[in-house]
Order: sequence, then structure tokens, then C-alpha cells
Amino acid sequence: MRNRFLLLPLLSLVLGALWGCGAGGQDNGVKVPLPRQGLVRVVNVIPDSGDMTSFLSSTLFNVNRYGEASALVPELVGQYVMNILLTPPSNVNTVLVDNDPVNLTDQDEFSFFMIGPSASPQLVRVNNIDIAFDVDPSKPSLYPPPDFQILHGSTATAAADVYVTDALTDITAVAPTATVNFGDVTPLIQQNAAITYRLRVTPAGSKTVLFDSGAFNVVNLKRSVYLLLDNYGPSGVELRVANVTAVSATNFPNQTLASTLRASNMIPDAPVVDIYLGDTTGVPLFTNVAYGTTTAYIPVANGAGTINITPPGTPGTIIATGAFTVVGGQALSLYASGLDATNTTTFGAVTESQRSISGQAQFRFVSAAPSAVPIDVYVVTPGQSIADSAPILANAPLLASDTVNLTPGSYDIFITRAGTSVQLFGPERISVDAGNVYSAVLIDAPGGGSPLTIQFTQEVLP
Repeated sequence: MRNRFLLLPLLSLVLGALWGCGAGGQDNGVKVPLPRQGLVRVVNVIPDSGDMTSFLSSTLFNVNRYGEASALVPELVGQYVMNILLTPPSNVNTVLVDNDPVNLTDQDEFSFFMIGPSASPQLVRVNNIDIAFDVDPSKPSLYPPPDFQILHGSTATAAADVYVTDALTDITAVAPTATVNFGDVTPLIQQNAAITYRLRVTPAGSKTVLFDSGAFNVVNLKRSVYLLLDNYGPSGVELRVANVTAVSATNFPNQTLASTLRASNMIPDAPVVDIYLGDTTGVPLFTNVAYGTTTAYIPVANGAGTINITPPGTPGTIIATGAFTVVGGQALSLYASGLDATNTTTFGAVTESQRSISGQAQFRFVSAAPSAVPIDVYVVTPGQSIADSAPILANAPLLASDTVNLTPGSYDIFITRAGTSVQLFGPERISVDAGNVYSAVLIDAPGGGSPLTIQFTQEVLP
């Protein structure tokens, strides 16, 4: 009798953590066989792509943006085909994978990595035996050790040496774990859960570090793909590494890539503020930020801290405070809004896109007008009725944001009261060009309330 299980927290609400082959659950005392299932995942590593949509046979499987990985999804044992498309907003799709056979058994873990630029994409298919196959979930002492493999998907980097070592190891004194060229994937390599690891990447034959993960830990029964991909953060480094696990693609928590932060004062009854990263006994990170303005980016240290917002030169009076974490390699925008008079001031941060999408524009909207929320936000072609459109943001609370990809051209922005046709703002005509990134921020008039305005900005890409 075989038992297999998978630690997938994001899927536990649907299927739980136990997968079986011949094993069973209990239904009124009667053992019920569990279905036999294998695992499938799709990862988007195409640096100039918009949305990438995958279908397992005729069923929608996942929609990924660049750098995103689907979870390892359990699928019933059987014969399928995988189709993967680039799906721009114009609905003129580009076929990347056409009916690739997926003959799934209950031991299989199939991963589809799409790499390379959109003009010449490549499929790297990784077929493994599920690390949890034939494992008894009631015997954690027998769980297999963690393992990993390395996949090179960075178009900006030639051959690279990858070192996966004890965190204290001097890489100048050891050989690389692997040397990989674009498109290469290594065999699985075992790890030891008792060791604290560190991953570093250098050009092949060099000891100059391009990427440093910082220290990280692994646990038994966990598998990773260390994925080399193009970096579009503020560090100026061409490459980063994502940790692709059974759940998603994540950053290493202690990675050493540089980060930047800017701040926007959208608190209508706070004409000017100071913003601290840390307690208010130190020097403000940003001083005298006027209402409706956004600072320039400045470098910030990675890690957890606290944001405190005060009136200018008055560190003892805190308007808003809260925890804040800076992840290495990100360009962050901090938006503060709400009303000081009613103690509803708050803040939120978004990670800015610093890459260009081929043939499309990126458009991000931020709801920063406290008098208006909740709202529905529509972006429609000129002359199109919002009755014929779905909002890009629905029932959006204060500081909600979303990013959509648009076909180059002109659009009208409309804001309505959430769930109604009561128009609060618009139409506001905007124009967007391919490859550019734009932001639109809805704000109150100084002091609060109407008239609402939108700050529409073309962002500057590095």
C-alpha cells in the first residue's frame, strides 16, 4: 500500500496535505480510496512577457507574470497535453507550447519553465519523481532530506558558476556546485536540514559575486529549484535567483541586492509630513513631504523595521505607524493616506515594475482618496461604456492598487462608487505607449473631499 503527501499550504483548503495511491480516508467507518494524482507546475521566465496563460488539455491551468511560478498542482493520473500562450490584452495570442504530451502517473512531478525573450522562447521541461512519493506522513523521522536543482534562465548572463554551500564557506577556496549555461538544468542534489546554506552566483571561472542569497535554511521533504533569471531591481545587477518551491517562486529572505524607497504624502489634512524608517529619535528618512508630492528614490537597508509618520519637525506626534519590511532588490513606493483628524491615517507599499514588456504598456492604479472609498475603477477605450466593461479594481478600499497590461493607445479612466454606476470621477483621457510603465493615483483635494484628481505619471525605467 502506497501513501504520498505534499506540504502545500496554499492548496490545503482544497485538497489537504495527504495524497494517496491505494490509501483511503474514512467515511462513516468505510475506507474510501483516494484518487491517484501527479503534480504539474508552470513557471514564466520570459523577461519581456506580459501575462502567460497555460492550459492542461482544454482546462485553464494558470496565468503567470514574469518571475511567477504556479504551485505544484495535483492532477488526476491520465494523459493530457500542455498548451502555453502569451496573452496580451489585444487577444492576439502567441503560442509558446503546442500540445506537449503530459502522461501523468502518481509519482510524477512535471515542471514547465518558459525561458528566453518573447521573440525566441524556449521550453525547459523538468520531470522528477515527487519528493513525497511513497512517504508515510505519520513517520516524520523517515522523511527524505531536502534537495534542489539549478536552472539557468537569465538572458543577461552567459555561463555562470553557482555555489550552494554552508553559509560561512569562502567560495574562493572551493569549486562551484555547478557551472551552467543558459537553458541548463542540473540533476537533483541532496541537502542537509542541519546546515544553514548560502547561494552565490559568479561568472564562470570568476569569483566575482553577482548574486548572494544570504543565509537560509531548508527542511526535510522540501524541494527547490534555484532559478537564475534576469534582474530588474534598483541594484544595477543583471541577475537574481528565485527559490521555486512547491508553493511559488520567492525571494531569499536575506538576499543582499540593494533596495530603494520613495514616499508619497496623500493625507489631505496633513499639508507636510516627515517619514521615519525606525523610531522617531533618529533622522527622518524623508523630510517636509508636501501633500500630493512624491519623493525621489533613496537607498534603504533590507530587513524588518517600522514606519512612523509625523508632522514636520514634531517627532513626538505620530500620525501613522506600522511594521514595514524591505526585501532586497525591490524598488518600493510608500503611499500614506487617510485623515489625521479622524485617526484613520495609514500607509501601504507597492513594488514598482522596472522592466519593459514587449508590445504592451503597464498601468498601475492606486486608490489614495479617503473621501471616495470604496470605489470601482474602469479603464476603457474612448467611447466605450463602463456598463460593457469589468473594473480593473472592484470595491477597492483605501490604498488598494492593481497593475494591468494595456495595448498601446488612448483610454478613459472612470471612478464609480463601489457596486454602483454613481460616477465620482472621469472620464480622464490617458495615452500609453508600448514598453512604458505608468501610474495613476486618485487623491482628494487639499484638506479632503472633492474635487478628486488623478496624478498620471510615466515612470522612468533604469
